[in-house]
Amino acid sequence: MRFGLLYSFEAPAEFGVGPAQVYAEALAQIAEADRRGLDEIWLTEHHFFDDGYCPSPMMAAAAVAAVTEHVRICQGIVVLPLYGHPLKLAEDCAVVDNISGGRFELGVGQGYRRDEFEGYGYAYGERRGRYLEGLDILQRAFRGERFSFEGRYYQVFDAKLTPPPVQNPSPPIWVGAATPTTRRRVAEDGHRLLISLLTDLDHTRAQFDDYRAALTAVGRNEADEPIALIREFYVADSWDQAWEEVRPHLMHTYRNVYAPPGVSMVERMPDGRRRPVTDLDDPFYDSEAFWRDRFIIGDPDFCIQEIRRYRDEVGVTDLVLRLQHPGLSNERAMRSLQLLTEVVIPAVNGR
Repeated sequence: MRFGLLYSFEAPAEFGVGPAQVYAEALAQIAEADRRGLDEIWLTEHHFFDDGYCPSPMMAAAAVAAVTEHVRICQGIVVLPLYGHPLKLAEDCAVVDNISGGRFELGVGQGYRRDEFEGYGYAYGERRGRYLEGLDILQRAFRGERFSFEGRYYQVFDAKLTPPPVQNPSPPIWVGAATPTTRRRVAEDGHRLLISLLTDLDHTRAQFDDYRAALTAVGRNEADEPIALIREFYVADSWDQAWEEVRPHLMHTYRNVYAPPGVSMVERMPDGRRRPVTDLDDPFYDSEAFWRDRFIIGDPDFCIQEIRRYRDEVGVTDLVLRLQHPGLSNERAMRSLQLLTEVVIPAVNGR
């Protein structure tokens, strides 16, 4: 199993941190993760959040390339329809791939937050069409051909991507795919599947099983295809210590970012009913029913056990962990990174 860390570079004012401090500390953590042998660094994107959630992961990727030597630098994900013209995104990807010596991996999605599209002046209803055309342009640009494209939203006239990426035929492309139709297209196009941190274990398993069926249907060998999953993560010397240290920072995320109205959640009741969670202050977000089979937070033994479940029961090949939670101190993040690399990963991978 390969392990990565996810960074969103949030700086919530209530924790007394600012963006410059957060970026500096995150890059120090990333450099340390690289020295400790982590496989991947993943970056993520949102717009217009008060806590400064990273709006420019391609710029951040270049910074990561400058402070690391070995880790793969992955996007999880960029909101493709918000990039103006996809050919410009292809150029940014090529530059980062060259800066990093061929370590860049692109992750794309169509986006889901209406306010982000409205802020840029894009029609929310156009996001699917823009995403599909944009992905087509990216693939053709990465192939190194001179090409033209005439779409509803984008046009390309006799253009060729320069400089080309280091990786040949192209940097890998990950796709955030929440529907069977999208997962089928991921399989058909030869891309890789990335599942978000909001799914519980059963939902995660169902999505990956659906993707594997799509791979088989198009003649691809599922054993050859990596699948990545993002999880909230924190490890400390004891269960109680882990939750005491991370809970307020975790709750910032689920009261502000992944919360109504931007994200719709459903609680599965004991009698089988599905209760919509529509209130920011709903106690569901701070309950065992929410974090069970969704978060990997606790002492080393618990984290080892949970990660093995995702590997053995779901077949995850790339596990992406967010351990730098909004406002969490650099000291605590570094200690969690130490336990992850010195205790948890060796136990999971049999070292």
